[in-house]
Amino acid sequence: MTRIHAVFCNLMANAGVAYTLTELMDAMSSSDPDLLLWFPQGNSEVDRHYHRSILNRQVWRALCKMGVAETWVPKIVTRAALRNIREGDLVYVWPPTNIQLVAGARKRGAVVVGERINCMPVTCRTALERAYAHVGRQLPKGYFTPEGIAKEQAEMALCHYLTAPNAMVAQSLIDEGISADRILNTSYGWSPVRLATALAVARPERKPTFVFVGLGIIRKGLNLLLDAWERADIDGRLLIAGTIADEIREVSARQLALPNVQELGFVSDIARVYATADVFVFPSHEEGGPQVIYEAAGCGLPSIVSPMGAGRIVRNEVEGYVIDPFDIDGWARAICILATDVDLRRSIGFAASRRAEEFTWDRVGRRLYDLLAVAARRGPITFADCLLSVPVPSR
Repeated sequence: MTRIHAVFCNLMANAGVAYTLTELMDAMSSSDPDLLLWFPQGNSEVDRHYHRSILNRQVWRALCKMGVAETWVPKIVTRAALRNIREGDLVYVWPPTNIQLVAGARKRGAVVVGERINCMPVTCRTALERAYAHVGRQLPKGYFTPEGIAKEQAEMALCHYLTAPNAMVAQSLIDEGISADRILNTSYGWSPVRLATALAVARPERKPTFVFVGLGIIRKGLNLLLDAWERADIDGRLLIAGTIADEIREVSARQLALPNVQELGFVSDIARVYATADVFVFPSHEEGGPQVIYEAAGCGLPSIVSPMGAGRIVRNEVEGYVIDPFDIDGWARAICILATDVDLRRSIGFAASRRAEEFTWDRVGRRLYDLLAVAARRGPITFADCLLSVPVPSR
C-alpha cells in the first residue's frame, strides 16, 4: 500500500472534525503504519504518531494577532504537505478543500480522494430553500453564493475520487456530473468506548423520553419536530440536547414553552442523554452521515428520522421509522406509536443495536482503508484527466 496523506487545511478543526479524523485514522493506522495527518496546529485530540502539526502555538497565535491566519495557514499547510507528497501516494483531503493542494498533488503523480461530508451545494441549497420557505423565510444571505458553488464544484472536479457517506450524497455528486466509478461509498460511525455507560442499559416501562441531539436550527428540522411533538400530544417528554438558535426560538416559541419540552443546551457527556432516552428523533433536511444516528442506534434506541438523517444505518421499519420531515402527521403518528408500544420500542432498539455493530469506528475505518487502497491501485481514472483544464482560482 502506498502512503496515505490525510490533509486538513482549515484554520482549526472543531471538536467533531478532530474526533472523526482521529477515529478514522486510528482504525486505518492499524493496517498501515505509514499514514500521515497534516494539520494546521497542535491539538491534543489528534495527538498521535501519524499527526504532523504544521504550526506551534506561538506561531499560530502570532498569525492570528496579525490578522493573516485565514490567508496564510492554508498556504503553509499545503506547502508542508506537498513537500512530502510523491508519485504513487494517496492524498485524502478534508473540507474545506484547498484547490492548490489538490492540483499540486495531482502534478506530483498522487491520487487525490476528497472527503464529501455533505451533499453538493446545489442539492443543499434546494433542500434548505424549501425548509426556510416552510416558515415563510428566504435562505439567509451568504448561503450558497454562485461564486462559492462554482469554487466547490471546481474543487470536487479536480479530485480523482470522492467519498459519499450516504446515498443522497452520492446522488448529489452524480447530479453534478461526477461518474459513479469515481464515488467511494463510505459512512461515519460511533465509538462503544465513548458511549460505554449508555450501552445495554435497562429501559423500564415509564413515560417515554424522546431525544433530539444536534444544533437546534432550521436545517436540522427542529421546528418541524416541535410541530409534530405538539400535534402528537403524548404523555412523555422531549429532550433537546444542543444549542438552540434564535431562528428556532422565533418560529417555535410556543412549542419550546411546552411543559414536556426540556432544553439541555450543549451536553459534553452525550452518553448520559442516550441512556436516559427511549426514542431518538432527527428530522434533518440535509446531512452527509450524521454521527448521532449511529450513536443512538449503538445505544439501542429506536429512531424516527428523515431520509437525510438516516445515514446508512436505518433502512426499514425493523430498525427505525424514516419519514419526510415535512410530513408532520406522519411524524406525530410515529411518535404516538413508539410512545405507547414498549415492546415495539425494545424490538426496534435491539435491531438497531445489532445493525450498529457494523458501524463502529474500527470497522468503518478499516472499510475506508480498503476503499483507499483500491483507489490507489486503480490510480487516476483516465477520462478525469480532462478536468485538469478546470481553472484554479488564485488566492
